[in-house]
Amino acid sequence: METKEVKKNVNVLKRYAIIQALVAERFEEGNQSKCKRQAYRQHINTLYPMGERTFYRIMGTDVNKELLNASHGQMTLNF
Repeated sequence: METKEVKKNVNVLKRYAIIQALVAERFEEGNQSKCKRQAYRQHINTLYPMGERTFYRIMGTDVNKELLNASHGQMTLNF
């Protein structure tokens, strides 16, 4: 079965980058009170309401690669 490639809007990808940066600030390896799940529950979900599954999908997205793909087909004008 083929997987369908979903193209994401550039603004959505920028929001993903913000969420990933917020989690990186609050995540500490080995500390249960500063795990990704707690960062999601205490900080991210209050700013960007979403389900936990969506949160983990966002965390697994390579934003830089997706931004290159999203802007690849865009026409640019050089003045």
